[in-house]
Amino acid sequence: MKKRFAYILIIFFMFVFIFSFYKYLTIHKFNHSAVINNITYLSSTNFKGRMGGTLENDEAASYIKSQFKASSIKEYSNNYYQNFKADYPKRIPGEPYLKVVNGHGETIKTYVYNKDFKEDMLNFKKNHFVFYKSSNVMSQNSFLQITSGKDHYIIYSTKDNKINFRSSFMSNSPYSLCIMATQSCLNEIKNYVKNNCIIDCFIPYTTDTTILKNVISYIPGRDKSKPPIIISAHFDHVGTDLSGNVYQGALDNASGVSFIIEMSKYIHSLGTPDRNIIFAAFNGEEFGLKGSEAFVNSYYSNLKGGEDYNFDMIGSSPSMPLTIMGGKKDSSKNSLINSISTVCAKQNIHFNYLFEDASDHASFRNKNINAVTFCNNDTSRIHTPLDTVSHINTDSIDRCFDVASSEIVNSAYNNSSIFILYNKQICVLSLFAIAALILVLLQDKIFKQKLKNVN
Repeated sequence: MKKRFAYILIIFFMFVFIFSFYKYLTIHKFNHSAVINNITYLSSTNFKGRMGGTLENDEAASYIKSQFKASSIKEYSNNYYQNFKADYPKRIPGEPYLKVVNGHGETIKTYVYNKDFKEDMLNFKKNHFVFYKSSNVMSQNSFLQITSGKDHYIIYSTKDNKINFRSSFMSNSPYSLCIMATQSCLNEIKNYVKNNCIIDCFIPYTTDTTILKNVISYIPGRDKSKPPIIISAHFDHVGTDLSGNVYQGALDNASGVSFIIEMSKYIHSLGTPDRNIIFAAFNGEEFGLKGSEAFVNSYYSNLKGGEDYNFDMIGSSPSMPLTIMGGKKDSSKNSLINSISTVCAKQNIHFNYLFEDASDHASFRNKNINAVTFCNNDTSRIHTPLDTVSHINTDSIDRCFDVASSEIVNSAYNNSSIFILYNKQICVLSLFAIAALILVLLQDKIFKQKLKNVN
């Protein structure tokens, strides 16, 4: 009877070994080098900063679509693209200037673009303003605010006196035009105004409307009535300045979209999930989360009850913690955030919390859909020309994958998650179990043979 039970166990562990070994062989190994290659490509100067409304932004969308398609990830709602309208900063003819004019109409000072002053991309309701001593001007040490009717203009100096930061564009900003300047430039302008000079500024952008594209794909699940899992990242960035300097946006956010492209290959190799898994590459994040907002509004009935795992700025120094970002009304007690933090604790991963509506998870949280953004909250280079692939760290990419994949697999593959997450360990343990059982049977046979010889 004991021998028969041992044989049954051997057969059982052989099946376990074969299944786990099959999983080990067929599961796509997440490859941080492939992530780096895509970051390098998408953040190259060829894409000119991927600003929404540009040809290069469309080309980035086309590339992301081709990556999903090549991995056999299906188009969502019969189309890889979801089109939506958005306001954007449109380049118009002309050169930028900030100059001082005296009472005779003579230009007595012309400031140098990208050295003394530069546009803040916040808004371009107006692109030209003039003011002087009798204008409605509020003056503080670090800024001048000029009000003309319903329009508000601002010239401000930065704390570090650098003017290479390029902000996101917000069509609902209360300001009509914002200008960055060095402190010395700002001080001079104040003095010129006091001396009855005229300040004249022009920036060749205007606010216009365009059609942007989200790239949406998915893996069909067994039970399509279940709420889906959404794996998302934005791919747009802040473009190129008027001097031709490209804001490459490697960390923000070629890293996130490259991460989910590689994640899609891994998840597709796991087999059919229990529910739909949507991969969403959002556009217009730098215009105020417009792409994710359009997606949630269009597909809310399909998304409610689901979970969004968003990736924004993945791959800075591993000395920085992995940040779990929830909405501004969330806390660490949120079920999804708590579950992810538990995974981090089990894997001894240094992490922290951030509760801000600072990425695309906010569009989901505003509709009461569970959502979180994984990020490395390193703002030292973002929205500057210094955000290049040379600063991306693969250890941080792997760390994020270890946490996110564990959480996603547990949510999407309930019945087989153990074999997916621990296939290598199960494979080895089952092999040891088979060997141990065979050894027990051999020892039992030897013992019986010795006993027979003694008798």
